[in-house]
Amino acid sequence: MSLRVMLVSLRRHGLMPSLVFLQVAVACAILCNVSFLAWQRLEPMLAPSGVDADNLILIDNLAPVHGVWSAAESQAAEEAFRGVPGVRAASAAFGLPMVSMMSMEFHLQGPTKSTADVNAFMGKGLIDTLGLQLIAGRDFLPEEYRPFGVGAKNDNAKWDDGVPEPVIITQALARKLFGASQPLGGMLGDPTDPGSYRVVGVVRHLLRNELSLATDGQADDTVLIPRSIGNTAILSYAIRVEPAMHDAAMRGVKQVVKSQFGPRTENGPQARVEWHNDKREEALASSRAALWLLLGLVLAVIVVTVVGIMGLTGFWVQRRTRQIGIHRALGARRVDILRYFLAENALIVCAGVVVGMVLAYGGNTMLMHYYELPHLPWIYLPVGGLAMLLMGQLSVFVPALRAAAVPPVVATRSV
Repeated sequence: MSLRVMLVSLRRHGLMPSLVFLQVAVACAILCNVSFLAWQRLEPMLAPSGVDADNLILIDNLAPVHGVWSAAESQAAEEAFRGVPGVRAASAAFGLPMVSMMSMEFHLQGPTKSTADVNAFMGKGLIDTLGLQLIAGRDFLPEEYRPFGVGAKNDNAKWDDGVPEPVIITQALARKLFGASQPLGGMLGDPTDPGSYRVVGVVRHLLRNELSLATDGQADDTVLIPRSIGNTAILSYAIRVEPAMHDAAMRGVKQVVKSQFGPRTENGPQARVEWHNDKREEALASSRAALWLLLGLVLAVIVVTVVGIMGLTGFWVQRRTRQIGIHRALGARRVDILRYFLAENALIVCAGVVVGMVLAYGGNTMLMHYYELPHLPWIYLPVGGLAMLLMGQLSVFVPALRAAAVPPVVATRSV
C-alpha cells in the first residue's frame, strides 16, 4: 500500500495515531535525558582505578588541633609506616584516590591545542605506592622533587626558571593532548604558559579523585607532579601492603597513626584509615543509589510505552476489523496485513521520535539552566530514537499478528 493511502487512512482515524504519537514523543524525551543521567552515574563505577586497589590503605584527615605539620613530621611518619610489618611502600601525598577533600585541578593544553581539566596527585614514589602501571618513560628522579605545602607559610619552591617541570600523565590524557604524536618529551601547559611541563612518563590508568568529573571520557584526566609534602595543615598517606598480611599491616598502620599523630590530633578531627575498596564503595554509594533510581525510571518509561502502544494499537486494530477483512477478501495475504501495520506504526513512531528529540534537547537545556546539569551529547538523541522505534515495532507486532490472523469471512461480517 502506498504512503499516500496510508496517510489518508491515518488522517481519517486521527485520534489513535495522535495518542501513539504523543506517547512516543514524551517517552523519547524522557528516555534520552534519563539514560544520559544514568550513564553519568555509571561511568565512574566502570572506570578502572589504575591502582593496586586490593592492597592499598588510604589515610586522610590528619589535621592538628593547633599549628601545622612540618616536613620533618611528615617524613618521620612516612618512615614509621614503612617499618610496619607487611608494608611494601608508603607515601605522604596531596591528592589521593577516593579522597576528594584534598584535590588540585590543573588546566592543561597540549600541542594539538586540545585542553583538559585534570586532577593532580603529588607525593614521593606514588607510582610504586599506588601500584600504577608505567607503560612508557620513567618515574621521577630524586633530584626532581620540590617541597610543597598547603594552608600555611612553607618552603614551597618554584621550578627552576626556564626549565619545564617534569610530569607523568595517563595514557588516555596522552591521547587527548598529543593525538597520535609521541607524548614522551612533549610539552604541556596552560594557554598562558604553553611550555611549563614536560612529560617524562605515561601510566596506563589513574582514576581522578573528583568522581563527579569522572564522566564523558574524563575519568583518567590525571597527572602526577614531583612534590614532597611538608608544612601543611592537613596530611594524607597512601600505604601499599603485602596481600598475605592485610590484618597485621592495618593494625600496625593504625598504631603508627596513634603514636605519630595522636598527641596533636586529640580532641580534633578524626583521622580516617580505610582500605581503598571500602573507600570506593563509600564514595560511590550516592551515585549507586541515584543510578538504581534512574534505571527504575527508564524501566517504567519502557513498560508504560510498550503497554500503551500495544493497548492503543490493539484497540485500533479491533475498530478496523471490517477494513482488514475487505483487504483480505480482495487478495491481501497475512504477511501484507502484518507489513502494513508495522509500516504504519513505524511512520507514527518516527514522527513522534523527531518531536521527542527536540523535546529532549529543550528539556536538557532547561535542566542545565535551573539545575546545572551537563549538556546532553547529541549521540543520545539518535540512540534514544532508535530504541523508541524498536520498542514501537515490538509493541505493535502482537496486535498486527492478531489482525493478520482474522479470516476474511469473519472480518466481512463484522460491523
